Formats: sequence, structure tokens, C-alpha cells
Amino acid sequence: MNDRVIAVCDMDPCYAMNLSGALDEALYGNFKISTFTSSSALCEYVAAHEVDTAIISESSYDSDLMQALPVSLILLRENPDFVAENAILIDRFQSREVLINSVLKVLPEGMNSSSQKRLGSCAWKVIGIYSPIRRCLQTTFALAMGQLLGADHRVLYMNFENYSGFSGWFNTEFGNDVTDLLYYFDCERDKLSLRIPLMVHRIGNLDILPPAQSYYDTYDRTGSRWVEMFKEVEGATDYEYLILDLTDSMNGLLEVMEYCDRIYTLVRDDIISRSKIEQYENWMVEHSRADIMGKTLKFDLPEFIDVPVKPDMFAHSELAGYVKAVITDDLGKIGDLSTHAGD
Repeated sequence: MNDRVIAVCDMDPCYAMNLSGALDEALYGNFKISTFTSSSALCEYVAAHEVDTAIISESSYDSDLMQALPVSLILLRENPDFVAENAILIDRFQSREVLINSVLKVLPEGMNSSSQKRLGSCAWKVIGIYSPIRRCLQTTFALAMGQLLGADHRVLYMNFENYSGFSGWFNTEFGNDVTDLLYYFDCERDKLSLRIPLMVHRIGNLDILPPAQSYYDTYDRTGSRWVEMFKEVEGATDYEYLILDLTDSMNGLLEVMEYCDRIYTLVRDDIISRSKIEQYENWMVEHSRADIMGKTLKFDLPEFIDVPVKPDMFAHSELAGYVKAVITDDLGKIGDLSTHAGD
């Protein structure tokens, strides 16, 4: 835990606690967040402790008490005409994402660096899910695995399907997707640790970074650049697993597969599917990709009576029982297969 302290003060205890929790998540727990519901209690605390920044709502602000506070003040104003000479003003009435984004932008220098990865975090394990055949429950398998792993671990899921239909499937309009992550990786890399928590969407036990709307939004990204970005995300977060739901529409697919610690390939027992798998495996061998095949496990999923429609229910399905067996039998071996730890 970092010794630096951020104080949050709002008369509404629920709002104050929610804001404190959101900040703690965005800052990866590396700062102590102290929460108060009165300006007098805040001032007493500041008098006895070293505080870097105080975030105070307009209704809690007492100019007589706070003008002399030896801290950086961020004031959440409720009236657009309100002014306070000694504070940075941010509008309180806006979405959680926008509000936290606004606060992060004005934190004092040194408090918003991507070096603020959660202390004690270690290398993640990268799981690739890929099959040359279609309609084999690949994404369902990947999401079920993510939900099960997410019960005990921090897991990030990324999908690279062209026209994934995620907005309709999840019944939500995603404000951010992988193209936003690419922007910050290219232009504001030092802010990745602060931006990623605001980009991901929590679905059940799993953090999801939605795919781009179309292949054309990411087609110029090479495999080496994808891998470089994944490594930056690993260094800026405390995720223990990265699940990559891979497709042929991803430029640099083979380099990304080489980066994975384990690859799961779903197959079907029909002549067309068998022919595709055989052709894929032969091509890999002919082009010296035996390393990829060596860390690939194939699964022919059984017929399931009922597969849930809602992704957050995948962990409670018949499919989940099958995936859980995969996790139990295989994922413990990944540490011995790791190809990127220590890069």
C-alpha cells in the first residue's frame, strides 16, 4: 500500500463510499482512500495526517475551514455558478465513468502514472481460444472459462471477432472498446493503468474489453504491436489471466498465438470440420509453427441440452461443468509452459 492519501468528503455516506470505491479501483489500491461525511471531520484528519488530495462535494465545502488546508483540493460542484479560488472544480452530476476520468486528469503529478500497478502482482497467464471452424461455441466456451476463473482470480477477456454483435447480445451500448485501448497505448501509454478500469465492463465474474466494431478499425495492427500492447496492459494492471478469443480476422494472429501460454481449439466430428482442422494443422507444420501446435489442446464439445443465452449465467450451466474439468485438469500446467513471463 502506498503511503499517499486521498480524502473523500460528501454528506451522503453512500455517495462518499461509492466514490471512494471507484477511486480505489481506478488507482489499483495503491493509495489510501479515507472517507468522510463532514468537513470538520476531514479537517481534523488533515491536521493529524499527511493528505495529498481532498475531493469534496460543494454541499460539504466550508470555505472558512478549508481555505488553509495544506492539500490539493478538488471540488465537486453542484451549481455551475459556484466558485472556489483554492480548488479545482469538477461537475458532480455526471456519469461515474466521466466523473472518475475527470478526477484522474487533475490529480497531482505522480499520482496518475501507469507505474502504479497494484503492488505484489505477478505475471499473468495468457489463454488463447482459436478454431479454424465456425459455430463451434468458441466464444461461449471462452466466456464460460472466464466466468469460472473469475470466481477466484482477476480475469480480463478480449474478443477479436469481426462484427461480434456484443452490444445486442449483452443488451448494452458499450462506451469503450479495444480501439480506445489502442489509442491510449499509442498516445498516452503512461495513463493506461488509470484508463483500463474505466474501459472494461464487468459481466458476472469477468472483466470484458469489447471488440472493435469492425476488422477495419484494427486491420493495420501487426502481431508484434498486439503483443507489445498486451505486455503493457499486464504491467499496468493486476490481472492474473488474459483470455484472448481469437479469429482469422486478427492481423498478426500467429504472433499472438505464439505469445499465448495455452491455446484451446474446439473441433467438430463431421467431415467438413475434420478437413478444416487437418488442413490447419498441416499448414502449421509446413510453416514451422510446431511451437503453436505444441501448446494447443483440442476439444470436441459434447451436445449440451441447454446453453444459457445470458453470458453471466455461463458459469451455472451444463457447459460450465465441462469447462471446469478443463480448468482443473490443465490450467495448473500453464506455469510450466509460460513463454512470456519475465519479458
